[in-house]
Amino acid sequence: MSRPSMPVDSRPVAKAKPQVTAAHQALREHKVMPLNSLHHGAYYSGLLDDAKTTSRWNAEKRRFVFWDLAMTQPGSKTIPHVADFGSGPRFAPLSRQEPDGKSRVSDFALVATGDTWNAIGRK
Repeated sequence: MSRPSMPVDSRPVAKAKPQVTAAHQALREHKVMPLNSLHHGAYYSGLLDDAKTTSRWNAEKRRFVFWDLAMTQPGSKTIPHVADFGSGPRFAPLSRQEPDGKSRVSDFALVATGDTWNAIGRK
């Protein structure tokens, strides 16, 4: 006897497992600087998901501020610490560093940049 076939739209769909980013892997391996060790206005090198970058910590907003050069109009963006709950991109600070010319975030951008990562629809 033949087996009844299932209609295509009623088949169980396997959900894709979320990919573990390099930032989350660093958190699992205890390589990430904890939130309570970060200093307002300081620069940190680390991982923005899987990309290496430098950002500046805003303690009042609990967000990292960095320059996003990938868009047609470069600008500063904010992003949470990898240990913060939620979905979307996260930054894992691995070490504190001195600012360099290519990743410098001005004092104005540090306080004026809002939650722009959400505003551009990447969360």
